[in-house]
Amino acid sequence: MLFQTLQPSSALSIIRFSDIDAFRPIEFVTNARSVPLSLDNFRTARAMVALPDCQVNVHDSFARIVDASYRVPHGVILFQLEDDYDVSANGMTVNGPAFVAMRGQVDCQFVEPRSTLHAFVTLSPSLHDRGWFDRPDQLCAFTPDARALAAARSIVIRILQTASAAPDLMKQPGFTHAMQEKLLLAIDEMFRSSRTLDSSDRASNRTYCRIVREVDAYVAFHAASPIYSAELASTCGVSIRTLGTAVASVRGMSLHRYLRLKQLWSARTQLVKGSNAITVASCARANGFHHMGEFARLYRTVFHETPSRTLSRARGAG
Repeated sequence: MLFQTLQPSSALSIIRFSDIDAFRPIEFVTNARSVPLSLDNFRTARAMVALPDCQVNVHDSFARIVDASYRVPHGVILFQLEDDYDVSANGMTVNGPAFVAMRGQVDCQFVEPRSTLHAFVTLSPSLHDRGWFDRPDQLCAFTPDARALAAARSIVIRILQTASAAPDLMKQPGFTHAMQEKLLLAIDEMFRSSRTLDSSDRASNRTYCRIVREVDAYVAFHAASPIYSAELASTCGVSIRTLGTAVASVRGMSLHRYLRLKQLWSARTQLVKGSNAITVASCARANGFHHMGEFARLYRTVFHETPSRTLSRARGAG
């Protein structure tokens, strides 16, 4: 609902997408890559407001698996703007009022089972250290006091609404500094009143993330070959059970479903380029599908169109 009340202005940048194929290329700019879990009623939007010493971004996301490489030397704080969510971050379940903070270089693997509305507050070099970040190059999750989180949410929404409806106010240094100070004080209170989420499984989560990265690398290198769980587990140096547990923990689904989803999206990525050098059959085989009927059925189930339709539409657009 928030984005329905906002209009872009000289102070508020908004970009909206209702086409997954148009959205995916822009993720490369932010070092992210999503695999949607559903394309039903697909939509996503992003809004950005620049304050004197930080940047406020709000994303209206969608059900997806996303890998993101954050390069945030001065820190970023991420929190949901709604209570109804269930997210996994690097194998750690974050369901309920919570926020995430990180500084430095952090590779993140998120699973968002349904659409989410979340805010990123990215700090600039000019912002003095407020004692928030004591673990560089790590993702840290916290449970804040509900009132502190509600205050931060309210201020972020007010900043966006003001930038949309009264952009001239955002050009006044005194006003923007005051808005920024309110936001920073609210984040101060979130950190002050928070407790770190249970980290007893932190080591196993790191191991699971490593295993999934090795799975991704193996699948990319052996894209056209049949993939067997025993061989994959041996390559990762773990048991089949541990392999399945790692994928379920980090990706939120079974190994079989995850591999199929990756192969289907890889095939679609090639089809939407519309190259005259490929056919549906060659694309299917290049991504591990050797039964054309099964490929067509799975493809239509996920993308709501046939692979030949995707290819012909891409060629027509070209």
